[in-house]
Amino acid sequence: MLFVIDMQNDFVDEKKGVLSVKNAEKLVPKIIQEIKDQEKKGEPIYYTLNQHELEDDNRSDEEKKWGLELFGPLKEALKKHHALKKKFHSISPEDAEELKNQYEDDPDRIIEFSGVETNVCVLSNAVMLHSSFPLATISVLKDLCVGTTEELHNKSLDVMESLKIEIH
Repeated sequence: MLFVIDMQNDFVDEKKGVLSVKNAEKLVPKIIQEIKDQEKKGEPIYYTLNQHELEDDNRSDEEKKWGLELFGPLKEALKKHHALKKKFHSISPEDAEELKNQYEDDPDRIIEFSGVETNVCVLSNAVMLHSSFPLATISVLKDLCVGTTEELHNKSLDVMESLKIEIH
């Protein structure tokens, strides 16, 4: 199972995205390849859409809508997969419970994470799914994630590893 976290225009597009994360756009080709690899294995693929509302957002409704959409080529790569909308850092406990009810929690299940930001939403979602699937292997694909800073990215990977989340 693959989760692609918050790869939306506002986070990925460094020119127009109001919450852009440096180097997020460089992840896109690698994430698309991972999606293709997971599709070949028949694995389910989910992606999160952060429903952020900014206090001082003076953009038009059209620009705000653009900011919430998946970034460029990820729209096509993820169009037949499952979106999970979220309003905070992680999917809701209800969504996590629904996933647990849908998929077996066993030691053979591998749940992998990619996306932005390692130190916020990737971390939060990995921990949420780790709690929901205690028998599964939870894995963060470190080269398919980027944090607010490289230092925070690396610190977050260390914290996740201490929680028995695998880092690949």
